[in-house]
Amino acid sequence: MNAAAIRAEHISKRFRIPLDRASTLKYRVTHPRSSARYRDLYALRDVSFVVPHGQFLGIIGHNGSGKSTLLKVLARIYRPEGGSLSIDGFVSPFLELGVGFNPELTARENVFLNGAILGLTRAEMSRRIDDVIAFAELQDFTEQKLKNFSSGMQVRLAFSVAIQADAGILLMDEVLAVGDASFQEKCFDVFSRYKREGRTIVLVTHDLAAVSNYCDRVLLLDHGQLVADGPAADVAAEYRRMVGARSEKEYQEHHEEQPAGEARSRWGSREVEITEVRLVDAAGQAHHTFASGQAMTVEIDYVAHQQVDDFVCGVLFERSDGLVLAGSNTRIDRITLTCPPAGGGGTIRYTIDRVRFLSAEYLLTVALHDRYDNRSYDHWERVMSFRVMDESGRVGLVETGGRWSTSSTGALGEQAPARVAEGR
Repeated sequence: MNAAAIRAEHISKRFRIPLDRASTLKYRVTHPRSSARYRDLYALRDVSFVVPHGQFLGIIGHNGSGKSTLLKVLARIYRPEGGSLSIDGFVSPFLELGVGFNPELTARENVFLNGAILGLTRAEMSRRIDDVIAFAELQDFTEQKLKNFSSGMQVRLAFSVAIQADAGILLMDEVLAVGDASFQEKCFDVFSRYKREGRTIVLVTHDLAAVSNYCDRVLLLDHGQLVADGPAADVAAEYRRMVGARSEKEYQEHHEEQPAGEARSRWGSREVEITEVRLVDAAGQAHHTFASGQAMTVEIDYVAHQQVDDFVCGVLFERSDGLVLAGSNTRIDRITLTCPPAGGGGTIRYTIDRVRFLSAEYLLTVALHDRYDNRSYDHWERVMSFRVMDESGRVGLVETGGRWSTSSTGALGEQAPARVAEGR
């Protein structure tokens, strides 16, 4: 076996986009002297990378960056204009789930049909059919025609069939959008199993959380060019910076420029804009110094310049030297925010009942973004600093909230009552 499962060298792919409507036979007959005009669109430009066997590779980038085109080149659906591609192993593409399904056939019949497309024999599919239907959660609909299924049922069935492929190299395009949260959890378990089995996986997705959780390495594409290649955390951070810079440019094209100091630490489209950030105590009084164990609330005032569908608010706490201590957002905590109409606004509050940070100076970052953190509405890096004082003299970064307990025996072996003391 070669060391590399996939080796791509200087891959380029061009599409010709017609500028005229000379696309029908009638137009050609009635305009015999006209010549069609085209413009070249380079979906990929000089892309090179090597994927070792057993690696979980992620590909990220904005819409139109060339991610899906690259995956189709790897699947041999598109032939590149330039460069060379070598693949060592059998490839199974998860590009368009459900392609090949016949709506007039039952779920069971479609499983056998798609199994044949994947190269599995009827005997193999007969052994797996019950597991496929159970994974798709369609036990009560096995003999129903596919045309009566909801779109979610069809996609679950398609995914359940697709994972039956006995391939060493798997190409996946946005398959994480399958089903509800419960079904997605099962999909994640499948990915974990693939990693344990040492399969080579190439995943195209917009879900940066999934990239961080599963990918060993990530490629970042921008306008068809490979601009970053490295560990998932580093490339995801670079992508967020790129998105932020793009959003900032869009904002500056439609609004007055910000002061130079703020522009370096703040970016976003400002469709929803943060207007003020405060730290207040339990009485609602603003402070910049808090005691360990004291209540603290982050108050974020905002105004909507444009009503958006996705709306997530996040906070991040760092020590003054840049060490990240904690962060959360409304999506993680299962809080749904509704964006008001343009011109409306409000206040979002993040309350910590007991501050567990110990003595040090801390920095607060706040952000408003869409559900997948791909589009930043307003990201304010290190908007303010605050200090925490711990009078008890505990050491470290945070108070653990642990409890001490003791027990002892008397001289005659009698058990003495246990004594319990809680940490402050």
